[in-house]
Amino acid sequence: MKKTFALVVGCLFMASSSFAWPGPGTTAPAFTLPDTASVNHSLSEFAGKVVFLNFWASS
Repeated sequence: MKKTFALVVGCLFMASSSFAWPGPGTTAPAFTLPDTASVNHSLSEFAGKVVFLNFWASS
């Protein structure tokens, strides 16, 4: 179990070190997502506003 945990943590560290997180003031890429009523909304609709996105899933 400890070896598996160490392997997972090591992989996450390596993946995070090779990925450059965008910094403050970086423009988000344009995208569109549906709401719960299946109406599509684009990020540009919320220009100048604070947007909180919460992605989650259940099995």
